[in-house]
Amino acid sequence: MRELPCIEPGMTVLDILARHRSTESVFKAWDGRAGECICCRALFDTVGQVAERYGLDLEQLVAELNAAAGLPDGYCQSE
Repeated sequence: MRELPCIEPGMTVLDILARHRSTESVFKAWDGRAGECICCRALFDTVGQVAERYGLDLEQLVAELNAAAGLPDGYCQSE
């Protein structure tokens, strides 16, 4: 069985895109809220840094990224 590592706030945008190409659409969807292209301006930043810099909802962003990566519902929730 293949291990599905969760996307976490400490991962960089580049790491996420490299592992899960399908997440690009999520970052693009959040560009409007950030006011600029996240993939262009924050590629080497962590998702946590991106959320803080642009005033984004970190929990929602991470949940959408995990969903786009095809991780099962509830898989990434801590117990």
